[in-house]
Amino acid sequence: MENNGLNLTAPQLVPALDSRFRPAVLANRDFRTQARAARNPLPVRLAFEQSDGSVCHFAAEVFAENDSRAAANFIFIERLVKFLLWSRGACRIHFAGPATICTRLQTHYRDTPAGQFDSTLIGERVYGSPIRILHAENGHLPAERARTRALGRHLDGCRIGFDLGGSDRKVAAVMDGKVVFSEEIPWDPARQPDPQYHYDGIMETLKFGSSTANNVTTFQNGINLNAAVRTIYAEDNANSPNDRAVISGVIGNGSGASGLLKTGPGVLVLT
Repeated sequence: MENNGLNLTAPQLVPALDSRFRPAVLANRDFRTQARAARNPLPVRLAFEQSDGSVCHFAAEVFAENDSRAAANFIFIERLVKFLLWSRGACRIHFAGPATICTRLQTHYRDTPAGQFDSTLIGERVYGSPIRILHAENGHLPAERARTRALGRHLDGCRIGFDLGGSDRKVAAVMDGKVVFSEEIPWDPARQPDPQYHYDGIMETLKFGSSTANNVTTFQNGINLNAAVRTIYAEDNANSPNDRAVISGVIGNGSGASGLLKTGPGVLVLT
């Protein structure tokens, strides 16, 4: 079985429900092995460049253009580029290798639905620019460079964490790194077809503010009421005069009658 010249190798254990299943990893492994053993394999080097200047390299080999197996070159490189594009990310791909393959890659990302999808989603939406395939005619690729950025580990101020699990719901409130409220509630969402069960459980956990709060909780995102009356429950800590909930985002009405209903003993401020 072949796919655009690429040999699709059958696995040792063939799935009973899909006898035509051919794992991509076996096709990839077979192509690499044969290309490496060929008389005159052609090197292909790729540089994936992101909008911040980060660059990562990858290298492979393909068959010489006069080799009968060269028909598989493009599909092998196209699949490889797609995998690296989604795993590494880029908006510019520098290509050092056969010009015919580079030209087909440029056409693929510019004119075909599959290529345009990747160009829009990864290139434009993630990196702000359509994907460009640049042929390095002299074989020169931009140097590898990586920029790291610290993520998470922010424990300053007042923070709320929420997790919906398959067997329980968890919520915790942290103030300057100290846990001031933590709750774990068993539930069984997989066996409950009624949406109200899920809604009630989530709302019970996500009460806007908790009875231990002693500061301001601000919700900054916009809210679309979507033609309905929405309820916000604000809890109160009787031992603190400072606890209150604030909604600073834009509240939209959507279409039709809508409204906002505040319940609970706590204070809710709209700004």
